[in-house]
Amino acid sequence: MRGDRARGRCNPPKQPTTILQHHSHPSSNPMHTETDSTHPKKRSRYERYVNRPSMRKERGFACIGLDRPTDPVNVGHALRAAFCFDAKLVIIGGNPSGIRLPKLHTDPMRSFRHIPVIRSNNLLDAVPEGTTIVGIELSDDASTLMDFNHPERACYIFGPENGSISDDILDHCTHKVMIPTMASLNLGMTVNIVMYDRLAKAWPKMQPRLERIDRASSHTTFGTNE
Repeated sequence: MRGDRARGRCNPPKQPTTILQHHSHPSSNPMHTETDSTHPKKRSRYERYVNRPSMRKERGFACIGLDRPTDPVNVGHALRAAFCFDAKLVIIGGNPSGIRLPKLHTDPMRSFRHIPVIRSNNLLDAVPEGTTIVGIELSDDASTLMDFNHPERACYIFGPENGSISDDILDHCTHKVMIPTMASLNLGMTVNIVMYDRLAKAWPKMQPRLERIDRASSHTTFGTNE
């Protein structure tokens, strides 16, 4: 055997035998129809993720944007409203001086320890992706708060105490909303009213979550230095 291999006389490897089977054309089969399917459709490998139900009991979020605030008292009220009405983020635009979050006596629970607070020279840069911007402003083209349907993901922008929301921010607002009153409201009261209105209109969906928060907060002390 070794001599045959050395002289190149080894037999070539056998080729695999292919058995050809005749398949009749679908048109030649009287029992075949175009709607028949002998093979089930292949399921997408991502289908199980798409059809899986969400485990979240509620959807969406709200954040608060303060455009160039000047009064620390009102900023404290706004932070307290954000905490009480379950806002997920507070943005302080313009980076005002003189507002020290740990020193705000109108925010006794120290909300900045439980809700992210971002300072930004340009408020729009800190607005979360995919969020509807709602400007709370007295203007002729603004809707009243009573008739307003709150978006699922909304960032509510409030102007300074002695002025209005800047024109650049108003141009990016998808909605403008006003609170009809006999006189002007200060910043802190306006934030509380808007956030309460959002909660009241979404109460059937938010009630289970707020009940869980209430049970958890009964064992938590806010405003401590720990």
